[in-house]
Amino acid sequence: MGAISTTSDVLDQALRSAGLEEAFDDRGVAYEDCPGCGATGGLKLSLARGRVHCGACGSEGPLLAYLREKAEAGEWNHEPYSEAEIIPMDPRPEPQPRPANDDAPSERAMTSLPVAIAEPLHVELVKEIVQEDPPRVTRADGATAASGRWGERIIISLLALVFLAAGLAAAALSGFANYQAFSAGVLDPTQARVWGWSGVIASVCSFGGFTFFWWHMSGRRLGEAMRSLVFALAGAGTSIAGTSLFMLNNAQQQDAQLAQTEQVQALREAEIADWTRQLQGIPADTRSIEGLEAYLAGVEAVGRTHQKPYRDAQNELGLARRRAMLEDKIAGARADLRQAAEASGLTLPAQSLPAWFFALMLELFSSQGTSIAFVSLLLLFGARSTAGPGPAERAEA
Repeated sequence: MGAISTTSDVLDQALRSAGLEEAFDDRGVAYEDCPGCGATGGLKLSLARGRVHCGACGSEGPLLAYLREKAEAGEWNHEPYSEAEIIPMDPRPEPQPRPANDDAPSERAMTSLPVAIAEPLHVELVKEIVQEDPPRVTRADGATAASGRWGERIIISLLALVFLAAGLAAAALSGFANYQAFSAGVLDPTQARVWGWSGVIASVCSFGGFTFFWWHMSGRRLGEAMRSLVFALAGAGTSIAGTSLFMLNNAQQQDAQLAQTEQVQALREAEIADWTRQLQGIPADTRSIEGLEAYLAGVEAVGRTHQKPYRDAQNELGLARRRAMLEDKIAGARADLRQAAEASGLTLPAQSLPAWFFALMLELFSSQGTSIAFVSLLLLFGARSTAGPGPAERAEA
């Protein structure tokens, strides 16, 4: 039974049903009477090969089929072996005369005949199952699989295009920030433009390097991937530094504008206070400019310009004009202060992100979003020529 313990559950059950669970030796071999030719002990049963073989008549077949037929028959009664299970290897040899002193005729007869080396039982069973019911791929199944594959490709392609648009937009923002930051450090306009474009190149190298890195990694080209990674990290570091510098410069300019606005407001307030004091020095009972001009015109018409009331009216007209000028200046200054306060309230953010965090996130969106989109499109459409035929093509074939 040591050999039976290594067999499958199906074969073990068949052995017990046929009553042969104790018939096998340590090598997994047992001998039975051949149902085809009736040779005593001529049928060799092998667990290792999963076959039965008669050395006298050359009959051969699967061990599992023999055990099932024996269990169904109950008693063998020397019935002929099933023709469906007999696989003759060679033409049946003529029976040889047996010597009188032969103690094991069946064994010598078996050694005199060629024995085919069969495959193990589990391999034979798998082959029988595959030959009995081979999988068939119909046109409907192939069309369904092809439509599902194309649907998945379309969805991933659309998502990759969205990532690509977002990544390129972030790369454009990063390039603009780098251009402004690098060009601001040079006074000469021509040199400033040159150094500004170097920042744009750094941004391009960042997402381009990461695209090559992930593409080489998908193809398991580690050497090229590491070189692309070094190139991408250099561009990413330069781009992060440029964006951070751009944010810091903007913050400094904002602080300078706020300080300048505060100074202008203080100056305007001082002017308004001075004009108000001058306005308070003008008598409150001073008549209007229109009334004084009409009065003076009437006096001039009657020729009384040499009298004192005429001269007093002229002095009062000067004070009225001065009062009107001061009132206009005060109104204009207050309007300017109101506009400056509204503008500073609109442009001053309540809370802003740290410059390094903003630069890092922008660089991640730029480099990783663009590289993921490019590599996805390469894997989707670049491998079409090397891919094998799909289920639809195999069904048509």
